[in-house]
Amino acid sequence: MGRITAALTLGVTALAGTLLLGVTPAYAATEQLRLDFDATPTGQVEPGPWTSGCFADVATPGDSGCIAVSAPGGVSRASRPSGTGTSPALAFPATGSAVVQVPDAANLSPGSQDFTISTLVKITSGQLTGGANLIQKGLFADPAQWKLQLDNGKPGCRIAGTGVNGATSLLLTADASIADQGWTFVQCKRRGDVLSLVVDNQVVKTGSGATMNITSTAKVNIGAKGPGLTNNDQFRGELDNAVFSTN
Repeated sequence: MGRITAALTLGVTALAGTLLLGVTPAYAATEQLRLDFDATPTGQVEPGPWTSGCFADVATPGDSGCIAVSAPGGVSRASRPSGTGTSPALAFPATGSAVVQVPDAANLSPGSQDFTISTLVKITSGQLTGGANLIQKGLFADPAQWKLQLDNGKPGCRIAGTGVNGATSLLLTADASIADQGWTFVQCKRRGDVLSLVVDNQVVKTGSGATMNITSTAKVNIGAKGPGLTNNDQFRGELDNAVFSTN
C-alpha cells in the first residue's frame, strides 16, 4: 500500500528522478493528458465490459479518450488500493482487442521539450505476452513515436524522432518482470539528452541520445496499438492513471 501511495505522488517522483540525474532546477511538469478512469464512460453502466464510450481528460477539459474494440474485446471496471480505500481502474480483455484512443493534438507532441509518460499497471504471469503496449503516440514504423510498453512483463520505453543527423530512436527495457508484483508505477522521462525508465520510483535504466524532435499526428493509444490490428501488442492486465506531461 505504501508503495502505491508513494508512486502516485507524481511531483515527488519527478523531483526525485531529477535529483538522481543531477539535473537542476527541479522539473516543473505541465500535464497535457491525464485519464484517471474514475468515471463511467459516457453512455455506459458499471461495471462493463464496455465496447464504446469516452473518458474525460482531467488535464485538458473537453478532450477525452474513447474506447475502440474488435470483438470479443472490451474494457471493464477494475479497482486498486488507494489510501484506506480503493480507486477505479480499467481491466483490458483476455481475448480480442480493446484500446482507449485520444485524438491527436499539438500539446501531445513534445517536439524538443522534456516530457514524462507514466501509468500504474497490474499484470499476472498468466496475462503476459511478448508485446504489450501501455501508452503510445505513433507506431514503430512512423517517423516519430513516444511509448511505454510491457514486453514479457518487462517495462520499456521507446522514443523516435528527428535528430541533427536525421531519423533516430532510443529504447530502454527493464531487466526484471513486474508480473505478479501487484500495482506498479511505470514512468518514462526525457530530460535533455537523457532518457530514463522508472519502476516504482527507482530509475532502472538510462540512456543518452534522447535529443530529438518528436512530432506525430497519430492518436494516443492506451492498451494496444489500435483496435483489431495484426500484431496489436494488446495489454491484457489492469491499468490506471495514464499521464503525459511536458515542461
